[in-house]
Amino acid sequence: MTDRSWGDMIRERKKSLENLAPKDRLGYVEGCIQSLLALNQSINGWMQWLSNPMKMGKFEEEELKLFFDKLKQFALDFLEFDRDVTEKDEKERAKPKVEHFK
Repeated sequence: MTDRSWGDMIRERKKSLENLAPKDRLGYVEGCIQSLLALNQSINGWMQWLSNPMKMGKFEEEELKLFFDKLKQFALDFLEFDRDVTEKDEKERAKPKVEHFK
C-alpha cells in the first residue's frame, strides 16, 4: 500500500508531462502515449465519482457546472482535433497507390 494521495499522484504525473521535451518523432509518440495515459487515468477516476451518488452529493451545483463546462469544452476541442486528423488520414488512404516496381 502506498502513502501517496491521488493529489500527489496527479502532481507527479503533471510534472512529468510538463518536463517532456521530445527530440524526435518517436519522442513525440511516447509523449502522446504518456499524455493519453494520464487523461485515461483521470477520466476513469471521474467516471467512478460520477457513478457514485454519495460522492456527487458532496458537490455544489456550481462546482458541477464548472466541471461540466470545462469537460464539455475539452471534449469539443479534442473531438475537433480528432476529426481533422482522421479526415487527413482518410484522404491519404484514398489516394491512388504508387507502384515502385513493375
